Amino acid sequence: MSPRLSPARQFLAAGCAAALLALPACTIGDVDDDASPFAPTETQAEYAESDVEVDERGAVLEAAPFADLDAGIASRVSEAQRITYRSTSGLSGGPSEVTGAVFVPNGPAPESGWPVVSYAHGTTGVAPECGPSQYPDMLGQAARINSLLDRGYAVVASDYEGLGAGGPHPYLEPATAAFNVIDAVRAAREVNDALSAQWLAVGVSQGGQAAWAASEQAEAYGTGLEFLGAVALAPAADLTPIAEPDPPWELDLFQLGLLPYVLAGFQAADPSVDLDDYLRGPLAGGFGALEACTHDGWLNSALTLMQSSRDDIGPFTEDATTAIRQWLDDIALPRHVSDGPLLVLYGDRDAVVPPAWTAQAVRNACDLGTPVEEVVVPGADHFNLNGTQEVLDWLDNRLRGVDPISTC
Repeated sequence: MSPRLSPARQFLAAGCAAALLALPACTIGDVDDDASPFAPTETQAEYAESDVEVDERGAVLEAAPFADLDAGIASRVSEAQRITYRSTSGLSGGPSEVTGAVFVPNGPAPESGWPVVSYAHGTTGVAPECGPSQYPDMLGQAARINSLLDRGYAVVASDYEGLGAGGPHPYLEPATAAFNVIDAVRAAREVNDALSAQWLAVGVSQGGQAAWAASEQAEAYGTGLEFLGAVALAPAADLTPIAEPDPPWELDLFQLGLLPYVLAGFQAADPSVDLDDYLRGPLAGGFGALEACTHDGWLNSALTLMQSSRDDIGPFTEDATTAIRQWLDDIALPRHVSDGPLLVLYGDRDAVVPPAWTAQAVRNACDLGTPVEEVVVPGADHFNLNGTQEVLDWLDNRLRGVDPISTC
């Protein structure tokens, strides 16, 4: 565990964790007393078989101009739309409705059409109002979206299931994330026929996991599209080490700030999960972090974290410990070999997803046969990781057909 921070430094660190990680969300729903306790669904261990017909995946249900768009993005686009589209739940395999946004660069389209980047955002919360497409600046995602537009990529950004429409949001459930990211490309091409079938995925943190998961389903689920590769920045690929020690867990402050969202994802998959089995005292019920989107809730979260102690962190029962370990193992990546090359870029000082965790996930992907280019940025943590130029160059190389580098 990291050295105990002074109250002042805890306050600043917690504020950065919530604001930059984009962590909060919404109140957790009532627990179903009839649900089987701690019973992972069959589809958690593998990607769900979709009950949605191929020609319905990504079908646009609603589209409207993005009228209040941030000026920085607006200056770079010839078209911007908010969309609602059909996708697949990774938990049930049934249909879902997902919101998002489509951005098309200025200027004439290339002869082959605009190449598409499906952009997967980092944690913004778990509430319906925490979908980035509901906000002019895409809840802080504008800078990366702008860099992609400037490079000549059309960008479609999924909010993910439960953020923007319906709920609950199955946080970190990789099948749902994969389907949402892939179907966003189909939806974007439906609203603008100048978009190419060639696409790539780029994601950060939670979105890094989503982009990686999409790379594993690009062929099986993404029929009719041409997948070129995926970029995973500081991905939450495998969080099983967080639950490996015997309770109480010794969590870095930033990891503690992330924990309510992890538990919310667990509860979305299994409604019998009780947050009080994992957090109590000032931290009970997710310490308010699950009641607002990150841009609104970081201050309250920081104040509560300052008042907590190690005794407030569980799990507090043997069943709860076993259950969350099993669930984290179920959702860990990789699950399969990817259908294209993968760039994994992370910092060697990441305290949220420690570099050793990501390095192990990369080794596992290499063992499966995925060509992975692993880039570790010296001195970078989860929040100051940039890598924009490396990402853009890597995307351009995939588009030009340059053979990918593998560091496996």
